[in-house]
Amino acid sequence: MKIRAEAPGSGHTVRIDLALLLLRVILAAVFGTYGYLKWAGGLGRLAGLMLTVHLPFPDASARLVAALELGGAVLLLIGLGTRLIGALLAVEMAVAIATVVWPRGFVGGFAFEMTLLAVALSVAIAGGGRLSIGRGRLSR
Repeated sequence: MKIRAEAPGSGHTVRIDLALLLLRVILAAVFGTYGYLKWAGGLGRLAGLMLTVHLPFPDASARLVAALELGGAVLLLIGLGTRLIGALLAVEMAVAIATVVWPRGFVGGFAFEMTLLAVALSVAIAGGGRLSIGRGRLSR
């Protein structure tokens, strides 16, 4: 198998960077919206859900999740710390699938969370691309 290196700025590299930007923007839009709604609606409902599925420290966990979603969305949009944020969001979705939505099955259950998990993992693996502020730091 022969591996061919692409020159920086080639069409292939530009397409990958645009794809990573699209993944970051979509992930930021979804998690940012849900994070904002958690803060705006009060965290009591989320903490109550966490209590029912036996997650530790439900009040603190609810604040942590809401902060990760809203703050992580901002960082994803600008492309700073994308690998770390992607990994943390993937962990959040894995926990949500395992503790909350798995019993509902795939359709009408964990399909949405599984999609978010896959996108977050993709960003965690690939980084933010050249169209990110942090491309020389944790986003690479």
